[in-house]
Amino acid sequence: MHFILVLKFFFLLPFLVFAEDFIYGLDDIPVYKNMRYVENSNVLFDKIDGRFVSSEVVGKYEIKEIKTFYNSVLPNLGWKKVKENIFERGTEFLEIKLESTGSFSTAQFSIYPK
Repeated sequence: MHFILVLKFFFLLPFLVFAEDFIYGLDDIPVYKNMRYVENSNVLFDKIDGRFVSSEVVGKYEIKEIKTFYNSVLPNLGWKKVKENIFERGTEFLEIKLESTGSFSTAQFSIYPK
């Protein structure tokens, strides 16, 4: 019995770690390096015409490097850049608002319908 529990733990561990590498509430948007979720920043509304989702992460990184990361990664995930920090995929837009305060940068991710 103990062996089965240990086996389950090692089988599920990669999935648990993997899940933390994405923006909270946005399952397919990766987190840049070691940026951390801003507690209570997640907002989610599901409506007939689409979903509204917002979530924030913060970290000690330059806005330029965060922007470069998402400009290179998001197209690989099906997001097409339409304007500065605005991407579209299917029936949704993804907007990334970046703000710097001292040595910390905050990235707010918002998904909303077209």
